Amino acid sequence: MTRLEQDSTGQVRVPKNVYYGAFTTRALENFQISGMGAPELFITALGLVKKASAMANMELKTIPQKHAKAIIKAADEFLNGEYDDQFTLDVYQAGAGTPFNMNANEIIANRANDLLGGKKGKYDPIHPNNQVNMGQSSNDVIPTATRIAALFSLDALLIEAQKLEKALNRKAKEFGKIKKVGRTHLQDAVPITLGREFAAYCAYVKRNIKRIEASAEELKELGIGGTAVGTGINAHPKFAKTVIKHLSKMCGVRFKEAANKFELISSHTAFLQMAGTLKSLATDLNKIANDLKLLNSGPKAGLGEILLPEVQPGSSIMPGKVNPSIPECVTMIYAQVVGNESAIEAACNEGHLELNTMCPVIMHNLLFSIGILTNGMNMFREKCIKDIKANKENIKKYYEESLCEATALVPKIGYEKTAKLVKEALRNGTKLKEL
Repeated sequence: MTRLEQDSTGQVRVPKNVYYGAFTTRALENFQISGMGAPELFITALGLVKKASAMANMELKTIPQKHAKAIIKAADEFLNGEYDDQFTLDVYQAGAGTPFNMNANEIIANRANDLLGGKKGKYDPIHPNNQVNMGQSSNDVIPTATRIAALFSLDALLIEAQKLEKALNRKAKEFGKIKKVGRTHLQDAVPITLGREFAAYCAYVKRNIKRIEASAEELKELGIGGTAVGTGINAHPKFAKTVIKHLSKMCGVRFKEAANKFELISSHTAFLQMAGTLKSLATDLNKIANDLKLLNSGPKAGLGEILLPEVQPGSSIMPGKVNPSIPECVTMIYAQVVGNESAIEAACNEGHLELNTMCPVIMHNLLFSIGILTNGMNMFREKCIKDIKANKENIKKYYEESLCEATALVPKIGYEKTAKLVKEALRNGTKLKEL
């Protein structure tokens, strides 16, 4: 049950009823690496690029209106997920994402020909390269789709980050009057409140939101219309401006044409910058998670200053044991985000001359980080942060037995005399206040 198709390499048999063609068939045979395909939002973004390109070509009269409308209809179906079962190429594939681009081109071309009364695999009157890919190259299409997909993904991430910030702020207010020992180097330092600790965590998240928003602005600059290396060869002179106009309207994002398309095709460091801000967020989330694990340690032989919600049993061998499972998961997410950023850095270092061919692996790791951070913050807020309780009894006991108020004596009696009092209190087991 196959059909015979011809491409520049020769003849190839394609499953009879599929909408993809020879190029995709060869790629499916060549690249069976990870079993991981393109994320849904990337497929949507790629469909939007194809639709906007057809709309631009119709407006510029480079494709007949009847043919362009068929391409637009097919692109709509593609971006709505109707052919996801035929867009299954491995994320590890030929460079520049040409297989991804051609998979979309073939599906859209064959479906458009269907709509025009043609047959699959004949590519008459719509050809994957000549019409669907008109004014484009994999070299500008795939980075453009990646930028759009990342921006779509960041919407959900920023919403979750803002919710987490508010949840931490509520805890800061709730714990605002609970005096406790502040620690540096894991040693007693100076008095603070539990609320101030949580207010700092809130500020971590708020700062990272600003960093991500600033980095996202750079992703709104698109290199579409640069075609192969940035020259715009084979594209209408007004193609880039027109396609970006349509993409902006469809996506609700104010995209802008790249000032230098050669740069955006040969360098992908805008994605590395975004990956860096995601790593910064993950690092601060991990700091919060580690602090919560310490403050919750015990229940009898640790600090026990806060009580984390019990979400599940903690051990297969120790009855009644409960672990800080949610903060532990946050730490795992942190480790993966750091690894993803390293993979993106390595990929960005593989640009040679006029093209960086590593965009598929960059796209995969960037969207992976955004996804797990989004889900992780939701989990952290819902299953941990919002139900944290202060163990006031332990906090008071540690505070009263500590020497953390000693620093406040320095302006009154001097550093040396205060240090002697601290040493004596430690030696005799006396409270500093009594001494």
